[in-house]
Amino acid sequence: MNKTIEQTVAETILEQPFEVKVGEKSYQVASASTATLILVSEAISQLPHIALDTEKVVEETLSVAKDCRILGDIAAILILGAKNITEKKKVPQIKEKRYMCGLIRRPYTVEVEVEITIDKKAELAKELLEDVSPRELNLIVSQILSRMQIADFFGLTTFLAELNLLHPRKVEN
Repeated sequence: MNKTIEQTVAETILEQPFEVKVGEKSYQVASASTATLILVSEAISQLPHIALDTEKVVEETLSVAKDCRILGDIAAILILGAKNITEKKKVPQIKEKRYMCGLIRRPYTVEVEVEITIDKKAELAKELLEDVSPRELNLIVSQILSRMQIADFFGLTTFLAELNLLHPRKVEN
């Protein structure tokens, strides 16, 4: 179903979550928080600096591609958001007692719940790099970035940077 321009603008202004399909899974992408923008900026800074020669675009692109695994992380951060990058889960674990330098093991009947951290960003980044074509990855990232409030974030950081420049540093007599 094709949406009108008015429907798309209304969804963006109202910050309604939209759906992104990665392989067989669908993810609800909500509006980005400031923490998400900071994490994305941090990941983008790890991309290699590319100055492509127009005559050798294919060769130079392929030579830099090995350093671009971070693209999966960038897309995963944009899809999951800063709050959902990791997940803490309590998993039952059976304790065991070991005798004779660990050769003999006797399980306890005591079950202890251990809290583990699941890195959802790494899982999604791997899935994005393996299952999604470069064109689809480009569309996903550009679609999410177009819905973010980057102009407001830029305005805030520029305003604060100007305040920092105007702040008196040293008083001379």
